[in-house]
Amino acid sequence: MEENTTQPTSLISHAAKWGAIFAGIGIVITMLLYVIDFTLMAGFTFLLSLLAIGIAFVIYAGINYRNEIGGFIPFGKAYLHGFAVFAVSGIITTIFNILLYTVIDPDLAQNMTDAIISNTEATMEKWGAPAESIEPTIEKMREDTPKNFAPLGLIKSYFLGLIWYAILSLITGLVVKKNQPEMI
Repeated sequence: MEENTTQPTSLISHAAKWGAIFAGIGIVITMLLYVIDFTLMAGFTFLLSLLAIGIAFVIYAGINYRNEIGGFIPFGKAYLHGFAVFAVSGIITTIFNILLYTVIDPDLAQNMTDAIISNTEATMEKWGAPAESIEPTIEKMREDTPKNFAPLGLIKSYFLGLIWYAILSLITGLVVKKNQPEMI
């Protein structure tokens, strides 16, 4: 009789692999939008699309892990797996973004700032915000937004993103978890 010597994939190594794949997909999407029209990256639709893609991807990765380990996974492990996928992807994309905004296209930070401000101003006007509230908001954005594209700002964003990753992992963990049936 042969003994099965293959070890089940560890949660962290599986999550790291899928986090790297997710980062790669995000980088490809970002570069495509950058080449087509960088202002698409400044829109709210882009962020919502990445959010939806991210949740779906992490659920898919979690189900893949669940199937690899025998078809069942408690919520805690499903949550940890999702968080690790998000965190690994976030580290890789943060490094890529630092390269994008400092090496690949140093002017992109200012161009993105201008696009974000333009989008915000148009949205505020569309929603009927008074002109006296629009101007101070835009001035504050002109001062603060470029900092978000600097390396330190991108690193800070990653650490703030960990809070969002924790929340999103609650959702993905609930979808992925599957408890073993109890025997009576």
